[in-house]
Amino acid sequence: MANPVMVNVPANAWTKVATNVTSGVIYNISNLPLFQTYRMTGDPAPTSREEGVDIGDGEAEILSGDGIDIYLWSNSEGKIRLDI
Repeated sequence: MANPVMVNVPANAWTKVATNVTSGVIYNISNLPLFQTYRMTGDPAPTSREEGVDIGDGEAEILSGDGIDIYLWSNSEGKIRLDI
């Protein structure tokens, strides 16, 4: 596992925060209203906020048998910590 990465999350847009990962953890350090979704690596990005799952103000585990791209959406700007 690489060192933790701090990622800025803009408001009202899907932001790719990880590419081709199979495991990791997203920490919502800014207590954002944060939603997460994924795509198989190489597939098009999500287009609708409704595709996301609310991860609350805690953390979300990433676990996949195949490489996936992770996307986040927030209604306000902030930061997350990504351990992958």
